[in-house]
Amino acid sequence: MDRILVEVGSEVYETLMSDFPDEVTDHGGTAHPLQISAREFDLYALSLDRGPNFGTGIIYDAYRNPSSDAAGAILVDPYTWRFSTVSLRRRVDQVWTEIDRSDGFEEPEPAIHHVQANLRSDQPLEPLPSGAKRRRPLLKAGSAGFSPEFQILAGTANHVPALMAARECYLAMPRPDANFVTDMQTANFASRLFELYLLACFREQGIRVRQDHPSPDFEIELEGSSCWIEAVTANSPDPTVARMGPWINAPEDPTERLTGAPAERFAKTLRGKLQRGYERLPHVAGRPFAIAIADFHESGSMVWSREALPTYLYGVQAYVDGDGAERRAAGMAITHLNGKDRIPAGLFRDPAFSHLSGVLFSNAATLSKFSRMGFLAGWRPPKLEMRRQGLLFDRTPGALEAIPFSMSITSPEYDALWPQGEAWCQELEFFHNPLADHPIPFDLIPGATHWFERDGEIECSSFWENLVLASVTHLISTKSG
Repeated sequence: MDRILVEVGSEVYETLMSDFPDEVTDHGGTAHPLQISAREFDLYALSLDRGPNFGTGIIYDAYRNPSSDAAGAILVDPYTWRFSTVSLRRRVDQVWTEIDRSDGFEEPEPAIHHVQANLRSDQPLEPLPSGAKRRRPLLKAGSAGFSPEFQILAGTANHVPALMAARECYLAMPRPDANFVTDMQTANFASRLFELYLLACFREQGIRVRQDHPSPDFEIELEGSSCWIEAVTANSPDPTVARMGPWINAPEDPTERLTGAPAERFAKTLRGKLQRGYERLPHVAGRPFAIAIADFHESGSMVWSREALPTYLYGVQAYVDGDGAERRAAGMAITHLNGKDRIPAGLFRDPAFSHLSGVLFSNAATLSKFSRMGFLAGWRPPKLEMRRQGLLFDRTPGALEAIPFSMSITSPEYDALWPQGEAWCQELEFFHNPLADHPIPFDLIPGATHWFERDGEIECSSFWENLVLASVTHLISTKSG
């Protein structure tokens, strides 16, 4: 969905990693805690079982110690105006763990003192739980070194916000596999970044995430409903070209864009995963199962390829019918994609795939998304601003064109687009299989936009009033910092 356009001068690059804590940092002493934003604490709280969700409590204030190995938040219940606290400390492998949760405070000051008492920098890091393996640091290079993509993330100052956000998401994963860091540092950067993005989306919504089996990648659960999720990305044979090569625009021919090579790419990727028979695994059999997919096939393809996915899944090609005031959106059933391989269209029309509950999609598992979320959390290299430019879905009845926007991501106007500002899951979409043996309820992934078939029509339901269809994130240097 996003592409970063860098307009940052050398002075910004010279800041490099000055605000990035070492993998193990313990300076000792009892320096005063540092006040932090609620968004920064929310990133740390992704490590909690239900993420940064505290019932009726909302963050009133938050702190961390100078060595960044302890953090805490004061929560207030807006209905009773009583206060509670949650305190976290890092383990020896830097993963956050909850060490204290207290309530019953009638005033904020005692709650603040209680949290600050848990933030001492002279306390040792928390031990690993019994049987847990020490997690490999994300920045510890292996024998294969770093790919150009990972080098951009880890070695340039303008990407410090993305690095900090990605690092906290990695530390929040329940049980990343042994090859996770090596894969992300080398050939599978996009695939692993997509997994980090999904983890953040799930935990942000209060969804419990488990990784108790090698595959599928995630088991998610909320309010008694659950689903297995296997993540996959549509990749180019040369991922460096795909992510760092020249920008590729959308095909001008609508038929090619909807039913041509982009649709075939989604089809081949999904069918490749379906051939692995996840539904036959003992822990998956008889349970809802979905595939999460993102497109990294070409530089920029994630901005425009999304329309091809529902075309393939439902076997319906959208088009505009009529002229002038009579224009309206319509759909035409198709039997095959228009690419060279003539793949049958309508994966969801085939009873052979009724074990597939649906397909989860996002075009926001990008460096720009992680950059924005890290920047909004407070990791802001000096003299760097971010501006997001793109298209918003127009909910006006009969509207066929998107609404353009261009805003600084720290502006009140941008923050007001959503109830609590930009969230991880706003670009998440779930396409429901109408023939699914085990359908999932919308409430299992409440922050996603849900697409479903009703009375022969494809409809959608979304919690978000403002949906970004496509965007570009600009990193811009400023004269004052």
